[in-house]
Amino acid sequence: MDRAWVELLEAAARRPRGVATLFPTSRALARRLAAVVEAEPPGPVVELGPGAGAITRVLAPVVRGLFTALEVDPVLVRFLTGRFPAVTVRSAPAEALLRHVDRGSLAAVVASLPWTVIPTLARERILGAVRAALRPGGVFATYLCLNALAHPGGRSFEGRVRAHFDGVDTRVIEWRNVPPARVIVGRAGAG
Repeated sequence: MDRAWVELLEAAARRPRGVATLFPTSRALARRLAAVVEAEPPGPVVELGPGAGAITRVLAPVVRGLFTALEVDPVLVRFLTGRFPAVTVRSAPAEALLRHVDRGSLAAVVASLPWTVIPTLARERILGAVRAALRPGGVFATYLCLNALAHPGGRSFEGRVRAHFDGVDTRVIEWRNVPPARVIVGRAGAG
């Protein structure tokens, strides 16, 4: 059994509401998110909620700038630090993003967070922090598993992303993920 999956299962046992799914993000979904970043001009990138690193593994080779990951679980922070020495891994919640980066400094933010179980105000703070951290035209990429769209938090999430970002695209569904996931991409406006 892959050590990353074991780490993910143990994290879910420690904090059941802190893990979006018990299935690791598929390589196909990770590639879709990494392709969004790879298409952008070079610059610093932050990954929020890297978990055991399923997306980090695919994202790290395409980042052309400083790569930082914020993970709330201290055990996963140690695991990620050992597995990805080129990535700066910080033990911090997604809401603390602006304590770790300057406003308007990031080329991209990729998030793998359990959006449907994050309280509404916390979700708003995270989305606001991401928007503030991105440079004009910077990209925000995340996903929502299709089963989460039945949850009230899932149904409202896409609307909240649209309220914070320009040109939001939700057309891509990655069927090779368990469960399948809708990729959500938005851009920071000019002001």
